[in-house]
Amino acid sequence: MNAVKRHTGGQGAPRRLNVERLEDRCLLAEFFVDPGGDDANSGSLAAPFESIQHGLDVATSPGDIVTVRAGTYREHVEFPASGSAASGHITLRSFAGERPKLDATGMSADHMVLIENKSFVKLIGFEITGLAGANDHSGVRIEGAGTNIEIRNNKIHDLRGASAMGVTVYGTSTRAPVANLVIDGNEIYDSEPAPSEALTLNGNVTAFEVTNNLIHDVNNIGIDLIAGERDINRRYGARNGVVRGNEVYRARSTYEDGFAAGIYIDGASDIILENNIVHENDVGIEVGAENRGVTASRNIVRNNLIYENDKAGLGFGGYARNRGRVRYSSFVNNTVYKNDTLGAGFGQLWIQYASNNVVTSNIFWASENQVLIASDAGNVQNVVDYNLYFSGADAATAEFTWNRRESAGFATYRAATRQDSHSQFSDPLFVSAAAADFQLQAGSPAIGAGSHTTGQFAPKDFAGVTRPQGAAPDVGAFERRV
Repeated sequence: MNAVKRHTGGQGAPRRLNVERLEDRCLLAEFFVDPGGDDANSGSLAAPFESIQHGLDVATSPGDIVTVRAGTYREHVEFPASGSAASGHITLRSFAGERPKLDATGMSADHMVLIENKSFVKLIGFEITGLAGANDHSGVRIEGAGTNIEIRNNKIHDLRGASAMGVTVYGTSTRAPVANLVIDGNEIYDSEPAPSEALTLNGNVTAFEVTNNLIHDVNNIGIDLIAGERDINRRYGARNGVVRGNEVYRARSTYEDGFAAGIYIDGASDIILENNIVHENDVGIEVGAENRGVTASRNIVRNNLIYENDKAGLGFGGYARNRGRVRYSSFVNNTVYKNDTLGAGFGQLWIQYASNNVVTSNIFWASENQVLIASDAGNVQNVVDYNLYFSGADAATAEFTWNRRESAGFATYRAATRQDSHSQFSDPLFVSAAAADFQLQAGSPAIGAGSHTTGQFAPKDFAGVTRPQGAAPDVGAFERRV
């Protein structure tokens, strides 16, 4: 089917071709961009535009598509118009089988792709690189308010400076959110987001999916979900979203003491964080609340593989008495293996200022320092049970600290705290921990050892296997397949 083309004729405002000239017309128009094209062209496949921005400036009707051929484009790009629910997105995409490059090398620092107060737009399949001298600039920046925005399958790398971020979503409006947002299948690497983050959702952002992204080799936090930063939004924070199927590694902070998490919930609420893989970061996964008076609530952290991070595995809680709190959240069916590789003493489970949270059906395997739980003051009314602990050594040498009370040995810790009354200390018998295969062998003590109380286990496992209902599921991220 031939698509109706819009063109400028080289001058003036875009116009539609006469409908009667194409009997099999679609409701959308597709425009093509090629480095060898000319912005005075019609924008057809045979006569493409030269610049991406010109293509977007022409493609302003809902349903329009700008398809970009392979090549290098030295330009910053901004979406000038929104699509609509009735007629569809405005889409900026790569040509099938090709990956065009947006390269800012030698250009002034600015956002490489900007989506500000726009809705129903898509960005798909680009390489975005070359940003230098950044000062709070992003490969992709979404700002203000908007709905139904998709950022898919882009490679973003070599962004340099201060707060040279990969994908940044700032919901700055107090009247309307950024909502129905999808960030999927992107790779962000070799960049310098510090003191900000590689992929961040901050402020009035709701109903989002951050899925299947690969983030690595960045100098601060990998994925961050934020509430409570008044300079972004004084009323609203990120909420009601899903972070699933991402992998984050070598996210390590270059400032202060270096506590960059692979994935971090900072004050955000009602987030499901599941089926992610995080390794070789400063900290694996952390749920905190840095801003005073902010509470991170009702978050669910489940079925994640957290292994060989430098200072801590799974952590939650505000970091000081005068900061925020974490409440009414659950941490279930995670596999947490040999974190705290630098021997910092924060162990596999690190609890700070937090209350009324549940930690059940997890596997915690200590690193060489034998620290399994490190719990500062402020740990109030949290429930830790139905877990499986191991250290590679005798249970009597394992270390647990609960509200600054140190206990040497698993039995001593349970007697002193009355926590983990249904938990075990035993080798979980992974298929191959050395190969990061944390499935369970037959005969594992993790089989059937989890809590079957609603809310204390994940309904499905890391691989999508449904866990038994009404009977004890397995402990850890994987349900043993029979």
